[in-house]
Amino acid sequence: MIDKRMELALKIKGFCGIDFTMNLANLDLKVSRRLDELGVNLEEYIPHLQRDPKEWDKLVEHITINETYFFREFNQLKEFQTLLKKQTGKLINVWCIPCSTGEEAYSLAIMAKEVELSTGNRVRIVASDLNKKVLEHAKSGFYSKNSLSFRRLPEHKEFLKKYFSETMLGYEVKNEIKQMVSFEPFNLTDYPSYVKFNQIDFIFCRNVLFYFNEEIIKDVIGSFHSILNKDGYMFLGHAESISSFENKFLSVHTKDTFYYKKEIL
Repeated sequence: MIDKRMELALKIKGFCGIDFTMNLANLDLKVSRRLDELGVNLEEYIPHLQRDPKEWDKLVEHITINETYFFREFNQLKEFQTLLKKQTGKLINVWCIPCSTGEEAYSLAIMAKEVELSTGNRVRIVASDLNKKVLEHAKSGFYSKNSLSFRRLPEHKEFLKKYFSETMLGYEVKNEIKQMVSFEPFNLTDYPSYVKFNQIDFIFCRNVLFYFNEEIIKDVIGSFHSILNKDGYMFLGHAESISSFENKFLSVHTKDTFYYKKEIL
């Protein structure tokens, strides 16, 4: 008889690709609070999950890590800006996933806004996440003053003054930046749904692939390749690499960072 923890781990892997099968103790920690909220044990929870599809939203809130902050991996953002400067008068489509509470997507919008006048480009950002609760936070664009979201802001105070409105409790992203970003839920392993994204120029998918096994990574990367424009770019987290398996991307290395460009076959 299959262990109930393993049964749940396999269901999660099938639903969204996050793989706890080799770390069941970590899964225990993540789901224990939800079990306490419902007053059930794991054996009772699995049938509950099967009966109520909305329970997946609650479970996702507990198993996902929403670690993010403004201007994370700043060298990549500067490279994004450099690539934007090489194009003029275009509509540039960016997909940011997972976007968590929105800091990364708004950072991309700010970097694009900084070069908008000089390039004549119009940048449109779609930001997605599996966790619907964090998307609601992201849409608000409001972040408290003591939030870890601003851990890099001392280095970029000019952006805080220029693109945020200060209140007693925190800072809200100004409308000129909010209007550049739209938010919607998305499951990276829902491969047929990738077709709704087209003419994508940049994909930022940072610090999530290491939760997947190699088979799922290959499928996700292949899906990214299919929706990118012929001169499109993909940015992964600095600790993530796809060089260990065959793929259709060319790696680009600069002095300060690396990323991938779509290979035209």
